[in-house]
Amino acid sequence: MTPYKKAYNKQAWFLNLREKNNQMKKIILVLMIAVLGFTTSVFSQSKVDTVALNKEYAEVTKDITDLQAKLQETQSKLTGEQSKAQDATQEAKESAQQSSTQAQKASNGDYDETRKERKKAKRAANASEDAKDANADVKDLNNEIKDLNKQISKKQKKQQQLQAKLTAANVTTAAIAPQP
Repeated sequence: MTPYKKAYNKQAWFLNLREKNNQMKKIILVLMIAVLGFTTSVFSQSKVDTVALNKEYAEVTKDITDLQAKLQETQSKLTGEQSKAQDATQEAKESAQQSSTQAQKASNGDYDETRKERKKAKRAANASEDAKDANADVKDLNNEIKDLNKQISKKQKKQQQLQAKLTAANVTTAAIAPQP
């Protein structure tokens, strides 16, 4: 080998090494940018998630409050409807009893008495229908109360899940964030 070729090989080797260093620097730079982008997205994502979770938590809490208010209202209606149903049932029983007694007496009587007793029997039947309607209203209110309790229970479970997620997000952000 000629001295010129030896010098050229040394120079080529050095240039090749320099190119490899530049490539290595570029790779390290790209990796650093990728890591920086990833950590930035993690921090911003956790903040966005926290904001979204807080918003959803507030909505669920508001829903629970509204459902509880509706439950209180329905329960207060229920007591009134139960007393109405009891009164209507009692009135229907009394009216039916009176109608039955009068009908037995009227069966031996004249046409006018029989007519009066038919009217009383109709009133007794109407009172019976009123009692049935009142009892149906009570049943509907009881069903509504059950449904409201189920909805409240579901919302409370969701609230607990959101609370756990918020706690986890806050712990994660506190662990990742640099301490002053």
